[in-house]
Parts: sequence; structure tokens; C-alpha cells
Amino acid sequence: MLNETKTLTVSIDAAFEIVMADLGDPMTHPEWATEFFSGKAEPGTGGSVTANVPMMGGKIQFKIESHPDQGILDLFLAPAGAEFGDPLPVRVLRNGDGVDILWTLTRFPGMPAQVWQDGLRSMDRELLGLKVRYEAS
Repeated sequence: MLNETKTLTVSIDAAFEIVMADLGDPMTHPEWATEFFSGKAEPGTGGSVTANVPMMGGKIQFKIESHPDQGILDLFLAPAGAEFGDPLPVRVLRNGDGVDILWTLTRFPGMPAQVWQDGLRSMDRELLGLKVRYEAS
């Protein structure tokens, strides 16, 4: 059985290298993803960070594997002490002097439809916050 996925996008008028460097650093994600994260990230083990994510029940571990020249970021999330599952793929595409970000989310088995829809709307707002982060400077 396939899980439902949805790819959300945002275009940002900022240099590819700047966006990739920032998104490739998991410590910066709580700075703009304020609906998902609650508080700052803290260094973890093996290149991961820990952060509080209320919708995941509290402390989680979070890491990113990236190929910056190719615009590839794979995000891994897991409850504290658990094994990482499949990545959430993020792609950063060059678009003139800026970028397009493609962020794919997965609806996990058993996730209620309302929770899924609320999460998609929240991620849309988070991506708009990311746009403001880069374009306001």
C-alpha cells in the first residue's frame, strides 16, 4: 500500500548557495519552522540535533543528508532514541537568480485526514516564513 504524499513549493528570490547552506544546517530549522518546532535545536549525536516537536509528542532527533551542489536535502526525523525512518525529500532548484524549493511530505498510516490537512496548511505557512527569512535580508 502506498502512503499519500504531497509536494509543496515556494519560489524565493535568494541565491542558491545561501539557501542551500542554511537549509543544510538542521540547527537553523527551528528559526523559521516555528509551527513545527517549539524552541531551539540542540546538538545531538552523529550529526543529528534534538528539538521539541509537539505534534510528534515532544523531543525528537533530526538530521539532514545533503548534496549541496545538486540541491538535494533529505531530512530524517525520529522520536528521541528511535531509529530514523525514510527521509522527507527536499529539493532546491535554481530559478534565475533565485530558487524554487520542493518539499515533499508523507501521510503516515493511521494519520487522520484532518491532521494531514492541518499539517499541509502549516507547512505552506512555514514555507512562506522561509521566503520572508531570505527576502527580508
